[in-house]
This record gives sequence, C-alpha cells and structure tokens, in this order.
Amino acid sequence: MLVIDEVYHHTALQISSSDLLYLIEQLKVKKENEIETLKHKIEQFEQKKRAEEVAYQSMSTVRKWFAGRPASHHQAVEYMVQVKERFRKMEQIRRHIRELDRIMEQIEHPHIKEKGEIELPPDMIREIRQLSETEDVQA
Repeated sequence: MLVIDEVYHHTALQISSSDLLYLIEQLKVKKENEIETLKHKIEQFEQKKRAEEVAYQSMSTVRKWFAGRPASHHQAVEYMVQVKERFRKMEQIRRHIRELDRIMEQIEHPHIKEKGEIELPPDMIREIRQLSETEDVQA
C-alpha cells in the first residue's frame, strides 16, 4: 500500500496494509498511554493539594495565622491552568485516536484496498515512520 502525503501529494511510505494497520494500532496504544500518564499527573497534583490542606487544617489557630494558607490565590490559579492544559492535551490525543480509527476503517474499505493507496496527514506519516523504525517494520 502506498501512503500519500495529503499536503504535498507524493508517496511518503510504501508499506503493506497489514503492517500499516499494526503500526496504527501501536500508535493508538501509545496515545492511550499518554492519556493515562496525564490522568496520573492530575491525580498526583490533586493528592498533593489535599495533603497540604489536611496539614493546614491540623495546625493550631496560632500556627495557621503564622503559616498562612498553603495554596495562595496565585497557586490556585496556577493549579487550574495546569489542570486545564492537561485536559486540553487529553482532548487533543482523543481526537487523534478518533482520526486513527477513521483511517483504519478507510484502509479496510474495498475501494482503498483496490486502489492500493491512502492519503494521510504529514504529522501522522511522521509518527508512523518513527514507530516503524522502533517496531522493526519495513516502511
């Protein structure tokens, strides 16, 4: 199967459809792992904030007065920005996974199989090429 660059309309890869499907599956797994990593980072951050709050609440009134709040307004805003950015990144990855699913369906379509070529975005071609080098698949 020929993989054609959508932007430049030239052959970017020549690979069997089974190998291409395998690489796309591996790319999906990689993206799902990225989502899990982001979820884990958010959870760790939230646990840290809860631990700070518990430690603060266990202080005496005098120590609270001298210590101040563990999460100032600035820190709370920073926290929200970080969490929002991670959720935005997770949504981008989910869109990418949906695009990979769509491409897998296209590869299986009889017209594409007969034609023997499929057009992919340049960034996806780059990711598939990088993955093929690590997975020992000829591309």
